[in-house]
Amino acid sequence: MAIVFPDWFEGGFPDRELLLCDLLQKFLDLCTPAGLACTWLPDNYREMVDGGTPVVRVYRGGPGADGQWDAAAMQVAVIAATRADSWALMEYLRQILLSFDCGGKVRRADGEINTITSIKEMVGPQQIPELNPDFRMVPATFRVECRRDRHLPDYAAIRESIPL
Repeated sequence: MAIVFPDWFEGGFPDRELLLCDLLQKFLDLCTPAGLACTWLPDNYREMVDGGTPVVRVYRGGPGADGQWDAAAMQVAVIAATRADSWALMEYLRQILLSFDCGGKVRRADGEINTITSIKEMVGPQQIPELNPDFRMVPATFRVECRRDRHLPDYAAIRESIPL
């Protein structure tokens, strides 16, 4: 069953995990072999990687919204067939993400267009053996900032208009 929101609700900040998955998937599709961007490692990710399909896992950490701006610490982790392939693919995706230093638009898989204000690297590519589920995993963390859509309703006024 889908959640139904009141008619006045028109959304807020874009889901940064899905936004990055859509962005990264476009560039993974340009590689041979093409990779898979996901928010959760598929149960069969090892078989996928061993079969030649790189897997890129994306997830959001803090910090959070500050008024009209939402900064998300986004971890992007690459697992490819070899450690060297993981590092190479991470550098490819890293350069794409860093190209958003001054922002840019992203066309989502559903056709919607979201604007990224900026992407900055917080923690460069690294391997942390005690935290990685796979020795080939290379994560990096980026600050992905988006501005709240200017055309959203005045939620403070709506909140005030609802009787307690």
